[in-house]
Amino acid sequence: MRFLISLSLLLINGEIIIGQTLDPTTSSFDPCYGYKILDDFWRDLRQSSYQYFGQDDTLVEWSGWYRLYLNGESAQMSEWCVSHMGCGGETGLYLNGSHPTLEDGVVTREVLGTYLWWWWLSSKSESYSSTPIRVKACPGNYYVYEIVKPNASIPRPTYCAVAFSSISSDPCYNYQYLDRPWRATNESGDFICDETFAWGGWYRLFYYGMNIQMSETCVSSTSCNAGISLSLNGPHPQIEDGVVIREVCGEAYLKGCCLYKSKPIRVKACPGNYYVYELANPIFGCSGYCTDVNTISQAVSTESPDIITGSSITLNYDPCNNYNVLDHHMRSTLLHWHMFGFGSALDDILAEWDGWYRFFTNGLSTEIPEWCVSFMSCGGFSGLWLGGSHPQLEDGVVTREIYGSRYDQCNYYRSDPIQVKACPGNYFVYKFTRPTVSIPGPRYCTVSFTTPSVDPCYTYTSLDEPWRATDYSSIVMCDYNVEWNGWYRLFYNGQNAQMPESCVNQGMCGTYSPLWLNDTHPELEDGVIIRQVCASTWSGCCGYTSHPIRVKACPGNYYVYEFVKPMFCSVYCVDITGLNETSTTTETIPTIDSITPRITNNDLEDCCSELNCSEDEWCGKKNGVYGCMCNDNLPRPQPNSFGFSETCERSSGSMSVSRCQLFEAGFPADVLHLNDPSCKGTVRNGRVEFHFDNDEHICGTNLVANGTHIIYSNFILGTPRSEGLISREKILKLSFSCVYPQTQSLSMNVEINPLETIVHKILPSGEGRYQVRMTPYEDDEFTRPFTGRVDAELEQKMNVEVRVEGVDSRQFALVMDTCWATPVNDPDYSLRWDLIVTECPNPNDDSVELLQNGVSTSSRFSFRMFIFTENSTKLYLHCAVHLCLLSSTRCSTDCNSGHHWREHRSLDFHDSASISMGPLMWSEGNTDKWVPEQVKVSEASCLCASLMLLLVPLMSVLTLI
Repeated sequence: MRFLISLSLLLINGEIIIGQTLDPTTSSFDPCYGYKILDDFWRDLRQSSYQYFGQDDTLVEWSGWYRLYLNGESAQMSEWCVSHMGCGGETGLYLNGSHPTLEDGVVTREVLGTYLWWWWLSSKSESYSSTPIRVKACPGNYYVYEIVKPNASIPRPTYCAVAFSSISSDPCYNYQYLDRPWRATNESGDFICDETFAWGGWYRLFYYGMNIQMSETCVSSTSCNAGISLSLNGPHPQIEDGVVIREVCGEAYLKGCCLYKSKPIRVKACPGNYYVYELANPIFGCSGYCTDVNTISQAVSTESPDIITGSSITLNYDPCNNYNVLDHHMRSTLLHWHMFGFGSALDDILAEWDGWYRFFTNGLSTEIPEWCVSFMSCGGFSGLWLGGSHPQLEDGVVTREIYGSRYDQCNYYRSDPIQVKACPGNYFVYKFTRPTVSIPGPRYCTVSFTTPSVDPCYTYTSLDEPWRATDYSSIVMCDYNVEWNGWYRLFYNGQNAQMPESCVNQGMCGTYSPLWLNDTHPELEDGVIIRQVCASTWSGCCGYTSHPIRVKACPGNYYVYEFVKPMFCSVYCVDITGLNETSTTTETIPTIDSITPRITNNDLEDCCSELNCSEDEWCGKKNGVYGCMCNDNLPRPQPNSFGFSETCERSSGSMSVSRCQLFEAGFPADVLHLNDPSCKGTVRNGRVEFHFDNDEHICGTNLVANGTHIIYSNFILGTPRSEGLISREKILKLSFSCVYPQTQSLSMNVEINPLETIVHKILPSGEGRYQVRMTPYEDDEFTRPFTGRVDAELEQKMNVEVRVEGVDSRQFALVMDTCWATPVNDPDYSLRWDLIVTECPNPNDDSVELLQNGVSTSSRFSFRMFIFTENSTKLYLHCAVHLCLLSSTRCSTDCNSGHHWREHRSLDFHDSASISMGPLMWSEGNTDKWVPEQVKVSEASCLCASLMLLLVPLMSVLTLI
């Protein structure tokens, strides 16, 4: 509890209060100018429910008159009862009657208290009568109270306070348009809880575009699609009444018409025969504000400024290059169960949709899902998804249906169609419209699947848990509690297994709701595909659909799955029918000394004729397989190099390996491929040749630019023929790369002889281009740039250089005007943190050091790593820069002088640009960084570098790849 004794002059929120410090002893004393201030946040009547702070006003030594505040805002005692609201204690005390007016002077008011923590167990609440208090209205629209100690028999009583924000503009013309026909008294069947909606401000109510108002009489708890139906406990005001406060009642499960009392709200009657309401979050119990269907009337012609109108103008531009960015993590399909309050419910009907949009989630490109997921909320009540597949590039703009799910009914809602277009760069743009108003809390959903950097058939986690079997029913497990990460391969007691493709009985797989694939497994040629996942419940085999997963068929007759956390307690099942037989093969790869001697019989000659061994090879048999062996005189310069050779040209690469050396090591040519399994090798003259390019034959090649070089990297992968469960044969991985310098110097080998010494001509001005790059460095000397992903611990020093290339360093200097960070890859994002401001460090961040600026073609600064507090672990850096003519004036700024902006800037301002970089990733204690081996650039324009690696025996189910 906080008491502030008013002095002769007290300033609160700009208001000067003249007061006295002595208690009144005579009737001539005016309590409006001699009071104590009572400002305790926990007295707030409109706080969240169940807020108990252990307070008890019977323990306070009350003395004299008090004025109430809440967080510095003038407040008053409550005139309304609110169910189970303790106002910091257990029993909230409020005035039994209205406050006096100025002309009433000092009046006495009864004080009541209500104790209703377990209101659902009884049809009555416990009511108490406390000691009366005196109240006076004061000039300036506030009240003072002569507070006394409450009745000691009341359980932990506390005086309640309430504050309503001041109204800066008339709410009759500044409201939000709320057209929610499912709130009407003739609607029922759903449980849509207003506690989870993000309420704020004034609202005008509509019913399919027509006026409607809140009910003034008790409403059955089965109406208005809510568990507790909220209505006004009194009539609506008249226009001459202005803004009034009304009590809000709720019918609580047939236990009383106004047993449940929510937070009071403000209401105003407006010209045009409509009302506006300052709605607030109800306190609990799945409550919903009801609208009376008997009050529907035709709306006036004027519209609220918040009504979404859209645009009917056809613009002549490509939406792939002209779109709005939507980046909100709460649109993810992984967010669900809104109805139970896990996150605030958002509503896309309230959004002002205009034009085309592209989805992102935490800076990563996403798209609308093409499938239904039960209970999908995506931050709202009804998740919206695409009723059809996305278009191809050649399809142009197409129209797609939009559906919304209701519990276990996928197509229960149907919204207005939208337009969709596929764009170069593998993303989509959407022309959104306001969803259909009859859908409760609709929200366009997003889904994100990252492209695997390596083949998941060789980079998975083994999952062998027998209780996942389709015949297991003894225990209850939950995959919701598992931190799933990446791809998994299923086993059952050591045997290769897969998920079931048909209904699994409820209660099996060691859980209540088993999960199974609602489709068949893919084929090898299908690659990575998306499959819907069903859960068996009391309502049927596919009682609800969980989050979809990705599946891939792999060589060796097995599958890998990208599991994600299901929506609630359920388990991914293992089908125990038709399991593969366990292999007991113990044969190991023979060394070159154990190769089978040459065979010359007729059968061998027939087989070898098909192999077409070269003159450096001979045909033999190893491990039951015929192949080309190496002649004894074939040179082997490096162990395990397999005679590798490589050629790099432009954005392509070709490489070859010795067929016979690979075969002797246990890898026939037909088991080799690049990162993309479809990119097989071609045998020519005893060598297996591979090729990739950056056009139509990428083959899983990874492209990295490290600031100095462009690197194309890939690998040749060889897996032995193993049909059993285990194998002790080796797996081959040959990594290679093609490296190109990012900058080159050219010289013309032709002599130029000018015909004239001076030619006087005036030519039209042209626009040149220069390149600006931003590079993070690991060291303070700026010699080791970060490459690949940048991970940094909190407080780690980050060194950043911004450099311009393509301009004369003797004439120009680069000046950083401003530099800032955002949590997403959008320089205009609303959430940002400034690092450089007006060419100098942000005075609010003492970790920023400006190392050089405006003295050369490179500028440098440093700062300490941080994260944004809104659930983001990434930083994106942005800088606005310009070129400064060194001959015109001094380009650098003295940041210590206090005059940070140079005069006569227009004389030295030559050109400007903006540059962005990111993401910088927050690392939780892991300071390891991926840095490729040092690349030595030769004088040639292209350099090829090769890295070879022969992996250890396959003992941990390929986890080393």
